[in-house]
Amino acid sequence: MKNLLTIISLLFLFSCKQNENATNKISSFQNLELKQLSFSELQADFDLLVNSLKEAHTGLYWYSTEKQFDSLVSIQRTLLKDNLNSLQFYNIVSPIIAFSKEDHCDISLSDELNNALAEKGFFLPLIITNLNEKPLILNQPYKGLTLTEINGVKIEEIYQRIFNTFASDGFILSSKYRYLDLRGFSREYAKVIDQQKENTITTKDLSTGKTETHQLKSVSYKRLSELTAQVFNENKIREEIDKPGELLFIENNTAVLTFTTFGNSDFEEYNMNFEQFVDSSFIEISKQKSTNLIIDLRDNGGGSEGNEDYLFSYLTDKPYNKYKHVELSRFSFSFLNHTDYSSPEDRKELENELRAENENSDDGKIYRKPGIYLQEPLKNNPFKGQVYVLTSGWTYSGGAEFSTLMKEYTDAIFIGEETGGGYYGNTSGSSLELTLPNTKLVVDIPILKFVLDVKKGKFGNGIIPDFQIQPTFDEYIKGYDTELEYAKKLIEK
Repeated sequence: MKNLLTIISLLFLFSCKQNENATNKISSFQNLELKQLSFSELQADFDLLVNSLKEAHTGLYWYSTEKQFDSLVSIQRTLLKDNLNSLQFYNIVSPIIAFSKEDHCDISLSDELNNALAEKGFFLPLIITNLNEKPLILNQPYKGLTLTEINGVKIEEIYQRIFNTFASDGFILSSKYRYLDLRGFSREYAKVIDQQKENTITTKDLSTGKTETHQLKSVSYKRLSELTAQVFNENKIREEIDKPGELLFIENNTAVLTFTTFGNSDFEEYNMNFEQFVDSSFIEISKQKSTNLIIDLRDNGGGSEGNEDYLFSYLTDKPYNKYKHVELSRFSFSFLNHTDYSSPEDRKELENELRAENENSDDGKIYRKPGIYLQEPLKNNPFKGQVYVLTSGWTYSGGAEFSTLMKEYTDAIFIGEETGGGYYGNTSGSSLELTLPNTKLVVDIPILKFVLDVKKGKFGNGIIPDFQIQPTFDEYIKGYDTELEYAKKLIEK
């Protein structure tokens, strides 16, 4: 444990130094013609953000200490000065959100700022896929080349600076790389690094080792979107299925059950019911006498609480306990007039709901009451064959919780990429949408800390697959489903 804390402290110091260096390089974004704000306005928003996080975010110190968090806050506070615009302010406070190390805690630009970016922003005309942590360009004339430098800055520094502006669970990077896929990289580069009309990039051909320098002009966001569509038109890149769930049968007595979400509302949009879909799927799997089941969660970002349990109840015959506890920081909050609970009626309703479901404990904390959450009873006819689970950095929240249950309590084989959701749980459930009054930035603050009753995982990580597999560039653009095909090869053996 002592060694672990030492590692965390070193990571914290490195992160603080990176944040300090990064924010000192913040662009002025003059092309966006944004309103400048006074020091007092910026300071008011800064203090409201920090105090609100401390008050409501129950998992704020799960992966770092209060002292470490306060040290980062002190560093970022020194960067405030008169006449900064809202995007510059975003780049000062977003590292504080990122340091929460909880992907449900998010900071978003205002509608006005998003509109300014869409109408006046300069974007690199680069569509990227991140494979094995290397940014590979998908669009012509640089298709297949690795991006190594932009305007004299190494790509590793650029990624570090961007990564410092949004959170992931614990120390997971897979979700951050996935977020920068396709136009995501160019979008975040324009928000965090710089916006220039003319750019110099350096690329490397991984097959020959040859490096080249190219000049390229920035484009509008509309054009960036068109380039993304063009990449999909010219290639056969695997896309998320257009419905929340799907069951297919393939060779070798194998069923493939795909969930892009566990959200009840998403299933209802397709005139489906989650539980009925799961029930009918396992009835059909039994009829087909499938002995292998591939569960594809690569695009599953979670959904309605309890649905992951319902699916899991078909896949084990052994009793288990899902949560150690669910924790709440407090029953009422001082900043609700700046949130989506601004009216007195909404504030009272929220407090009544929190008091109805949670209670004070002898240890001074607030936990969910017994009986509020009822674990799904195990099914009498669970699937007894071999299960393979496909995961990626998009496998998150309820998708990651289901994956954790499978890893902890079954012999399922995992293939793909580390999940984006943490092994030991997350802070999610109810959240407060805080709008900062001067900069109009929007911050989602999750208030329920879900601690899973598990032991096998690594602290600060997601589920590490048994077979860490990603496609090659050629496989990616040809739509070859590398993870699924790997699962099929394991089944054949």
